[in-house]
Amino acid sequence: MAITLMLILFVLFLVLGIPVAHTLGIVSLLFVMANSFPLSLLSQRMFVGMDSFPLMALPLFLLAGNLMNTGGVTDRLWKFARTIIGFIPGGMGHVSVLSSMLFASMSGSALATAGGLGPIQIKGMVEDGFRKDTAAAITAAASTIGPIIPPSIVFVLYGVLGGISVGKLFLAGVVPGILMGLSLMGYVLFLAFTKREQLIVRPFPDGKAFLDALKDGILPLLSPIIILGGILGGVFTPTEAAAVASAYSLFLGFLYREMDLKSLFSVLKDTARTSASIMLIIGFASSFSWLLTSSGASRLFVSFVLGAGVSRTVILILLNLALLIVGCFVETNSAVVLLTPLLVPAMTAVGIDPVHLGIILCVNLLIGILTPPMGMAIYVVSKVASVPFHQIVRSVIPLIGCLVVVQLIVTFIPQVSLFLPNLLMR
Repeated sequence: MAITLMLILFVLFLVLGIPVAHTLGIVSLLFVMANSFPLSLLSQRMFVGMDSFPLMALPLFLLAGNLMNTGGVTDRLWKFARTIIGFIPGGMGHVSVLSSMLFASMSGSALATAGGLGPIQIKGMVEDGFRKDTAAAITAAASTIGPIIPPSIVFVLYGVLGGISVGKLFLAGVVPGILMGLSLMGYVLFLAFTKREQLIVRPFPDGKAFLDALKDGILPLLSPIIILGGILGGVFTPTEAAAVASAYSLFLGFLYREMDLKSLFSVLKDTARTSASIMLIIGFASSFSWLLTSSGASRLFVSFVLGAGVSRTVILILLNLALLIVGCFVETNSAVVLLTPLLVPAMTAVGIDPVHLGIILCVNLLIGILTPPMGMAIYVVSKVASVPFHQIVRSVIPLIGCLVVVQLIVTFIPQVSLFLPNLLMR
């Protein structure tokens, strides 16, 4: 009864528009008071939830992304992508997707990708003949690749809470992230060949243009090689890799002479503000999850799944539908913190690999940032492009369809995500 009441209150408060962190805190407090638990339990569980060495990677990856936005790295990645694939039909649309994939390999955040590259991407696509709403939709959809291609903040959260190797999760995201990018590029090609957008065809770059773009882009492109190479080579942990990424981004900012002490202070302040809000959610969500687990919710959920008497295929279909719905209403990081303690034991019990589950969970939740009522990526690009929210929603629907197809491939062909971690991290 207590568990049911907790969940009803949680959903009710979210519907009323109360922020997720406050909702988690209020519901946890009411549960503790109703069961005569000491109030100190809440603060203890909050601290335990945040007191984790791997979680230190979260603010450091956020810092790396913000430093790249300020330090001129995003401009160079855009120019590099424009040079090597801008001549393909639908040019700037492909460039937007590829630049998001490249930036994703350094920042690990969808909203950082949308906010950092969004203005450049939308301007470039509009100049190429795309309508503003289509350009904004492509930018928003491409930003979802950010947390899938390593490094990834959501994978850090999932790995820490589920007791799963963050390095394996990083590797598991590589192929699905590339497939997501290719699916979006496929839709851009469709727009170009059906002439639904009046697009400019750009010439094939000459050797000098290619070498100039490579010279400008080579140092930023080394970042993912350093991060993944260091983790796979055992040189540093994912948390230490985040610190290296931040230091490298800072070095590039000063090397390109596009960062000074004033802009550095602004970056640090923004990172601290964002990190604090995320850590507050993690703290309250940790208390909430612990209360659910200690009250037997995890055991009940495992028993329910095992006793349902349905095949694993049906379970995967229902899981995908449920996660897509959750992603529409709950912010991605909050959803990962809430769902991981419940899903990992239950899905492992029916034979689903926890690394595979992590990819399913994260891709579904990230599709949610493209869908109302939350639609955080759409809100970001709507502000950047000065396009009404509802217009972008209409244009993003086919792109959501592309991502759902990739999600189904990832769900029902586990080796798409498990091939690399099984090969390189046995």
